[in-house]
Amino acid sequence: MIIRVILLILIALVGYYGFVRRRRSPVDIVVIMALVGTAAFCVIDPEATNAIAHAVGVGRGADLVTYLVEVALLFIVLHYHARLDDLRSKVTVLARELALLRADLPRRDGSDPT
Repeated sequence: MIIRVILLILIALVGYYGFVRRRRSPVDIVVIMALVGTAAFCVIDPEATNAIAHAVGVGRGADLVTYLVEVALLFIVLHYHARLDDLRSKVTVLARELALLRADLPRRDGSDPT
C-alpha cells in the first residue's frame, strides 16, 4: 500500500513538471494527461493491467507495462537522435554563414583580413 502512495506522488510530480514547462501545445497537454492518467490507473488497479495483458497475450500486467515502456523509450531515443542530427546540420550552416560574414567585415585594427 505504501508503494502505491509513493508511486502516485511521483506520477503527480511528473505530471506537474509536464505542465509547468514554458511552451506546451494543446497536444502536449492531452498526451501528458493521458500518460499520467494511465500510469495512475495502473498503480491504483494493477489487476486491470493483468486482465489487459491476458487479453493481448502477455502473461502478466507488469510485463505488458515493461514492453510498452521499452517501445516508448526506443521511440524517444530515435526521435531525439533525429532532432540532434537536424540541429547539427543547422549549426554547420550557421557556422559557415558566420565565417563568410566575418571574412567580409574589415578588421578593427585596419588590416586586411586576407
